[in-house]
Amino acid sequence: MQEKTRKKLPPDELDDILGDHHRWLESKGTRGRRANLRCCDFSNRDLFGVVLKMAVLTDIDFSHANLRTVNLKQAEIQSCRFHQAHMQWSILKGARLYKNDLTQANLQFCDFSDTIMSDDDFAGAFFHNAYLGNAVLRKANLTGANLRFSTWSSSELSQIKFIASTIQLADFRCASLREIDFHKAQIFNTDFSGSDLRVVDFTAARLENVNFQGTNLDPKYFQEADWRKCIFDRPEDVP
Repeated sequence: MQEKTRKKLPPDELDDILGDHHRWLESKGTRGRRANLRCCDFSNRDLFGVVLKMAVLTDIDFSHANLRTVNLKQAEIQSCRFHQAHMQWSILKGARLYKNDLTQANLQFCDFSDTIMSDDDFAGAFFHNAYLGNAVLRKANLTGANLRFSTWSSSELSQIKFIASTIQLADFRCASLREIDFHKAQIFNTDFSGSDLRVVDFTAARLENVNFQGTNLDPKYFQEADWRKCIFDRPEDVP
């Protein structure tokens, strides 16, 4: 199958699009033009600090690009490739993501709060200190991802794979987790208190100093799990 050819926008053309988009944002839609980028190749490009708030991005290749501090608030992002992109400190608050490839992306300190994501691939991604409070994630793959210091409080997660992921000092308080797979995950010093943990599979996971107080976990989903110094409400909750 022939690989799709994406357009490489020259810097001056991209600057024009960003200028029109800036005027559109500043005038609340009365001047300029909303950025609507499709089938473009920005791989390996330096896009540091670019403002694409409320932009429409479809089938864009951002792999290996420098997207540090980029503003993607309320953007509509679909079928884009962010493989190994550098997205530290980027803002995606309120964005909508669908079927994107963020494998091995560096998402350190990214703001995903209030974001709605579906069918996205985050395998091997680095979520160190990422914030996903009140986010909605459906059918996402986070296999082998690193979630150290990440915040997921009050988020809604369903059909997510955290298989073999590393989760340390993470905050899942009051989150809703449905059909979540933590198989063989490494989970340390993490807080799930007050969360909905129905049908959450911790099979063969390693858990240490994890807080499960106020949850509705099912011990049958802890088969072959290695848990130490975890906190449960009642003795019968202990796997």
